Amino acid sequence: MRGRWAFDGDTDPMMFKQPYREWAPPVRRWLGWGAAAGLLAGLQWLGDSLIAFTGWPLPGSLVGLLLLLGLLALRGGVPQGLDELSAPLLRHLMLFLIPSVAAVGLYGHLLTQHAAVFALSATLVTVLTIAVTGWTLHRLLRRHPT
Repeated sequence: MRGRWAFDGDTDPMMFKQPYREWAPPVRRWLGWGAAAGLLAGLQWLGDSLIAFTGWPLPGSLVGLLLLLGLLALRGGVPQGLDELSAPLLRHLMLFLIPSVAAVGLYGHLLTQHAAVFALSATLVTVLTIAVTGWTLHRLLRRHPT
């Protein structure tokens, strides 16, 4: 039977069911989002656990992000579910930075006390970020010319 709804000939014609092709794509998308959320939460938990076990002076979430970076590099790309899940989070990234901005206001006296070290480290990190981004872009453009 053509149309939006189909029925199985062995059952009562009034018992309609939705065809597979209409409900399968949303279910696959939800499963992809769930797998991506589980991956992000699991990697953050693993990063926190590694920091607690080793005692390294790093945030556990940073270690989790480095683990994610390693997995994505091994895979050679970002899975569709992770891309769809992370897009809204990245669009509203400034909301995640509000606690950091509030902490700067709260500990402003420490920043003024150590202004030279803060300025030097911020400058070095910015230069390093620009250099690594340029190097990565150069490698990607060499690999995939336009």
